[in-house]
Amino acid sequence: MASAAQLPHALARPALGMASLWCAVVYAYLLNGVTDVREDRANGSRRPIARGDLPARTAANGTVLLACAALLLGGLAGPRVVLWTAGFLALSWAYSAEPVKAKCSSGRCAVVVFGLGATAYGTGVAASGGEWTATGVLVAGVMSAWMALVGAVVKDLGDVRGDAAGGRRTVAVVRGPAVARALAVAGALAVGAGAPALALLWAPTALAAAVPVALGAVWVVARMLHGARREHADRAERRGAYRAFMVTQYVANLAVLAVLALGQPLG
Repeated sequence: MASAAQLPHALARPALGMASLWCAVVYAYLLNGVTDVREDRANGSRRPIARGDLPARTAANGTVLLACAALLLGGLAGPRVVLWTAGFLALSWAYSAEPVKAKCSSGRCAVVVFGLGATAYGTGVAASGGEWTATGVLVAGVMSAWMALVGAVVKDLGDVRGDAAGGRRTVAVVRGPAVARALAVAGALAVGAGAPALALLWAPTALAAAVPVALGAVWVVARMLHGARREHADRAERRGAYRAFMVTQYVANLAVLAVLALGQPLG
């Protein structure tokens, strides 16, 4: 155990890593808001740039400052942290901006979103000073798959009109909401069933994330089936599955943090 004199130094790298990742995440959301103004306004979104509360130019300048801050803080935390952070920043650009613009295609979106999840968890492992364990790999893999196979699909269900106006070619736009719902159901069932099974076989501690994900998968599927019966629901209703996805993600990550607080290593 670190002495009182050693404690500030021991906490410095995790704190710098957390600050670096926070800047990178805000960068990702701000960049997405800048590049999504047309679609957001067509969808009636209440995001600050779309509603005019935050000028797009100010937000764009903010992304530059945030990216620089993320890399600087990551560099202070150590070479592994800055490499993972740089990967997250690059994937954030690939998600929202040219030439990749992954948000415009469900397939590209799933790949990039999985990478965003993996690099976020990688930053956390690096900032903790630890190494990857079977449990850490499984938690990061499950949560990244949850984002890629479920979140990346259900997020489009409430935004079909604006996405079509913006020229996107997501499954919901090209094939219709019914096909997108079926794809989301398949993804939720795959991750929800696979996560606890893999945890039981490989890393039981990962059940901290796997159990909430399994329960959340049932919730998402229920929202999908409910949405299928209400084709003319308003945007808030159409985004019900996305809210279920997000709540599940929060609960699973908080459960993992609780396990860490109890002294169980995850990564």
